[in-house]
Amino acid sequence: MATSRRSKPRHGVAQTRGGVELAGGAFDQLTRRIHEFHRAISDIPFDRLAQAPVANLGSRPTRVLHDNITDSVYASVRAAGGLAFGLAALALKRAELQFENSSRTPAALPAPDRSVAPAPDSGVASAPAVLRDNVVAALNGAFGDFIAARRNPLAVQLAFYERGQPLTLTTAAIGAAHPQAGSKIVVFIHGLCCNEHSWRIYADPDAADSTPYGERLAAEHGYTPFYLRYNTGLHISQNGRALARAMAKLVAAYPLPIEDIVLVGHSMGGLVARSACHYGLESTAAWTEKVCHVICLGTPHLGAPLEQVVHLGSAVMDAFKLSRPWSGLLKLRSLGIKDLRHGYASHSDWRGSDADADFENRRGVLTKLPQARYHFIGSSIGESESHWLGKLIGDGLVRLPSSTAHELADADTAVLYRAHHMRLLNHPVVYQQLVQRLEGTAPAAPAEAKPATARAGSARRRTSKAASKVAQKAAPKAAQKAARDTATETAADAPPKPRARRRKSEPTSSA
Repeated sequence: MATSRRSKPRHGVAQTRGGVELAGGAFDQLTRRIHEFHRAISDIPFDRLAQAPVANLGSRPTRVLHDNITDSVYASVRAAGGLAFGLAALALKRAELQFENSSRTPAALPAPDRSVAPAPDSGVASAPAVLRDNVVAALNGAFGDFIAARRNPLAVQLAFYERGQPLTLTTAAIGAAHPQAGSKIVVFIHGLCCNEHSWRIYADPDAADSTPYGERLAAEHGYTPFYLRYNTGLHISQNGRALARAMAKLVAAYPLPIEDIVLVGHSMGGLVARSACHYGLESTAAWTEKVCHVICLGTPHLGAPLEQVVHLGSAVMDAFKLSRPWSGLLKLRSLGIKDLRHGYASHSDWRGSDADADFENRRGVLTKLPQARYHFIGSSIGESESHWLGKLIGDGLVRLPSSTAHELADADTAVLYRAHHMRLLNHPVVYQQLVQRLEGTAPAAPAEAKPATARAGSARRRTSKAASKVAQKAAPKAAQKAARDTATETAADAPPKPRARRRKSEPTSSA
């Protein structure tokens, strides 16, 4: 299977052109909002003058003149800006075509120096490439639907990535990328504004237990890891359906028969994983029969409070003329972000509704794979389940009732306390929970060591201080009950305390 045109990596010139086009769109939108704000301010005195008995005679023509001049000035600014950005994008497009034509022409290259040993391949993209990918991922998360609709070169195309490059889904390419491929595969799906590099955020070469989950599962348990990259600004259900198709191609091209498939999604990635299973089962895709575990880390199954607050704030700003233009800027956020308001993961959830005006929760039921086990692992900044800060903001982005909504898929749950949302991407205690679930062993009892922290420093220091409290939701109640029973037994075995002698001035009770 040849690599499609859509999955080809974008070189620097194309991405620069995409950045210029996106900057031109941002300039146009910002100029438009400033124009609207200017008109809203000028309308205040003109509206008052229109109500005055004498002043209203001259205010009307003055207002017409003012508005015409204002509109002409802003239209000229927008046109000049659009022309400038358009010419720059056109020049970069021509340079891009020349670059592509020259790359097709074979050139004489000097013979390689055989005396120098090649540098070992670490399997990790270079730091500049990672930085570039992270910026592109953030832009796609914020405005991905806008970018994709305009066919901007910055638009991320869904694919499995290896060393920062899309993996061609052919048997030869998969075999070359994974020479030790086994019969068990694990697919990692990142969250909003992220990419496959995010799974390495807390990796430290000096701390073995900070090695990314995929590498540890490959070395210790024989899983072959695949990392997905996708445009997080699109509807979650669009990415879910696209992932279902990509999984079918991956399984068909895999070098040997697959026995087990594990899906691990962080944040939005968990919704994408559940959506892919839903659409894969709907189309009776063969790969869905191989899925044995679906693991969601910090996933807002019931919605994310931050998006709910932004949606409410935008509606409030719409009610006032002066703030209405800035509400328009908030509404430019991507459809993927808006889906997080209630955890929408199927087309039926959002189809036929206005995401900016709808306050109704239209979330439907995602079909659960019958043979697969679902696991929802959340985190909380609070020290325990009852801590007020954890109840209020959860892990900073997702609250525990949403990340551990077990009733949606008959899932088992676990919680990592004193840990923020991104810490779930790479944490030794979370890895232990993954392994226990993959091996079918019972989840560990709550740990009594110090909980996880996100302080700067080496991963070894963080790990030594981060033996976190991870438990099933019912575990704290059980521990409290056991403590009360123990206290009751101790009190029963202890000798009775002597009663204090009553003072003579105190009244005595009558018989």
